[in-house]
Amino acid sequence: MMESNLLNKKELLFAKALVLILKPLVKILISHNITYVGVQSLLKRAYVQVAEADFGLPNKKQTDSRISLLTGIHRGDVKRIRQASDEQPFEKEMKASLGAQLMAVWLSHPHYSDEDGNPLPLFKTEQDGVPSFENLVLSVSKDKHPRSVLDDWLAQGIVCITDDGQIQLREKGYVPEDDFEEKLFFAGKNISNHLAVVASNLEKKSPPMFDRAIYYRELSEDSVVQLERIAKQKMMAVLIEMNQLASELQVQDEKQNKPSGQIHLGAYFYKEFKDMEKDDDN
Repeated sequence: MMESNLLNKKELLFAKALVLILKPLVKILISHNITYVGVQSLLKRAYVQVAEADFGLPNKKQTDSRISLLTGIHRGDVKRIRQASDEQPFEKEMKASLGAQLMAVWLSHPHYSDEDGNPLPLFKTEQDGVPSFENLVLSVSKDKHPRSVLDDWLAQGIVCITDDGQIQLREKGYVPEDDFEEKLFFAGKNISNHLAVVASNLEKKSPPMFDRAIYYRELSEDSVVQLERIAKQKMMAVLIEMNQLASELQVQDEKQNKPSGQIHLGAYFYKEFKDMEKDDDN
């Protein structure tokens, strides 16, 4: 009886946490006119892909029947989803990935940044052996014309042209302000990897992945603004430092022909203010 009560309590706590996780997602879905029915097919695909990738039996081929058993999805739907291929990156995903790589190099490589990780202004093309924006783009990809990347970044306000004709990065991070599809790409990467950390820690894998946060209530708006300003400064400094180190280690590992792992490091600051008038009415 005691074991049954503990199990029910665990299920209740899990359900409560799951609702908290789902609410922001549902808010995004409703705000973009995606109904419950509309998201069902996406949820089916995710269930099938996770079951296939992470819940196979040792030395046995994963079958449609087993995936159906694990997920509760009809075997015919499982077969259809498994036969469909959606792994090819879309144009926006490739564009976002290229932008993130360019930003990482600009903020870490000594040719393109100073010792503090501040991006140096770059001329469009190489002058007197000084690295240029063209060099930067071609160092990451030979498939994209530097002029096209520059035009796109100018349009999004990521860079600007200085009075002496140099290209100046406006933000210390690749955050496309006007390109909704690219924002979605980065949102998916960030949220997916954070949830993967949570999932790993809930499974009690050892060693646990780092996942820490602080929570405070009853703060004035001035205090929240002060905390946000300081947090942005300190977290950005850490991200720049880690970006430089990761870039150096990546070059080192590639030379030794042993790259096999990947990391994702992020930082966030959430804030919310109560509607005092609404609270008073209640």
